[in-house]
Order: sequence, then structure tokens, then C-alpha cells
Amino acid sequence: MSRTSHIHIALPYRILFLYIEPLAAFFGTYTNLFQPEPYLHSLSPNAVYSSLTYPIYAQIAGHDLLFSWLQAVLLRSTSSVKIWKIVLFGMLMCDVLHLYGSYVVLGAEGFFNPQTWRWEEWITFVMTYGPGLLRAAFCLGIGVGKVPKAKNS
Repeated sequence: MSRTSHIHIALPYRILFLYIEPLAAFFGTYTNLFQPEPYLHSLSPNAVYSSLTYPIYAQIAGHDLLFSWLQAVLLRSTSSVKIWKIVLFGMLMCDVLHLYGSYVVLGAEGFFNPQTWRWEEWITFVMTYGPGLLRAAFCLGIGVGKVPKAKNS
């Protein structure tokens, strides 16, 4: 009799990584392609938009579309925790750089003081810190485990 197992991924991870984030990333794709100026001002309120920089927004849209696809398609198609960890660790590295960019714009005083945040910073930080912490927890194996299946004859 052989015993096989499948991976158990906690419900909060599945809801966030398979549903909420792919939709948010797809929205980011749309925003960068069709509304790059408001996107820029949400990250850097004093920056001046130029249509000459549009290729950068198209590239960011490609990044967002890849994230959306990886989560909506790749993660749904595998039960391999190794693949999940590889994808989520890669996204965690992007989270760190995204937060670093916000730190550069806001400075230490603005970055670490929620009382100074505009609604755009609240959205950016909630959508980066929260999922980033869950990505780190997943990569550390928290809430991930094997569930034994029934014995095969």
C-alpha cells in the first residue's frame, strides 16, 4: 500500500494569491497602459508625466500582466509548494524594490509615518506590506503542509 499526499495551502493564501492579487495586477496592467499619469502621481505626487516615458509604463504593465498570469494560471495549475515558493519569493523581491521606491520618494519621515500618507500611499502600502508579509510567511512554510490522502490498495 502506497501513501500519497497533496499539499495543503491555507485559505488566506489561496484567496490572496489566486484571486485578489491577480485581479489587482490586471488592474495595474490596465492603469499603466491607459492611465499612466494618475499611476505616476499615485507613486510620486510631484513627478511630471511626459509621453516620452510611456514605454516605461508599457513595460510596467507587462510586469503586472506577468504577475497576474503567474498567480491566476501557474499557481492554480500546480500543487508543488516548491513552484509556489519560487514564484512568491520572486514577487517578494519586487515588493522590496517597490517599497524602496516609495521610501526614496517619501523619505524616512514620510515612509514610516502613516499620519502623513495620502490615500494613494495607504493603498500602495496595504497592497504591498500585507501581501509581502504573507509571501514571506509562505516562503518560510507557515500555513503550508501536507495532508495525507487515503491509502491506495
